[in-house]
Amino acid sequence: MQQFMLRPEEAASLPLRRLYSDCGYSFYRMSRFEEYDFYADKKDFLMSNAVLTFTDADGRLMALRPDVTLSIIKHWRNDGGVQKFFYDEKVYRVPRNSASFHEIAQAGVECMGALTKKDIDEVTGLAVESLKILAKGRRYVLDVADAGKISALLNGNREQNAILRCLAEKNIHGLKSLNAPEEIIRLAGSSEEIGECIRVDYSAVGSLSYYNGIVFKGYIEGTSECILSGGQYDNLMAAMGHEGAKAIGFAVNLELAGGIEHA
Repeated sequence: MQQFMLRPEEAASLPLRRLYSDCGYSFYRMSRFEEYDFYADKKDFLMSNAVLTFTDADGRLMALRPDVTLSIIKHWRNDGGVQKFFYDEKVYRVPRNSASFHEIAQAGVECMGALTKKDIDEVTGLAVESLKILAKGRRYVLDVADAGKISALLNGNREQNAILRCLAEKNIHGLKSLNAPEEIIRLAGSSEEIGECIRVDYSAVGSLSYYNGIVFKGYIEGTSECILSGGQYDNLMAAMGHEGAKAIGFAVNLELAGGIEHA
């Protein structure tokens, strides 16, 4: 009898799917592609401006999905309560420091609607638990920060994007050369552990057009790359016609997760 072997990213996804399902999250299945115009109008919210396109049989310009969250929001219907989803999908994008498209397997959760602090804490806890499962005894850490605090400090600063890049790199010299607010320079140089595996670190702040509240990035011993990222994205919900709705979620890079054991 031929033995069936799971690929590393598939093996990494199975315990995560069990975790999210056991916590009451519903599995969300979506189409692999959307009309290109949908993503063209939302490029400010994409990790990469490059979108892989093709012409459908009916002549429409279609795009292979570069982002899961955008697709979920597009088809989400607000029922006035809280809706919780998890997914196991592939995205198609050009990663940083690459010149070509990659197919990247992701698993993650999205929690949308009339969220309370309890819901936000639950998703943050799931992010920690996901890292613990994937780490398999290795050290792991979830870096957290408040994107809203950085947004208030920048307050429309013309050098915002450059300042955010320097903050992500903890580039103190760069921040000073940009005349960044003193509080941001101080935050860039600080890191505070607030739990056994949670650390306040403002290099976790990414796009302020996407995130507005808590943001986080997860790391596991054995890889220097971020393996999990997410946060609260009320701004994105508003931009897509859901003013007043709140949302929080995260994605796990299963390609990296599957390679940890061989690192």
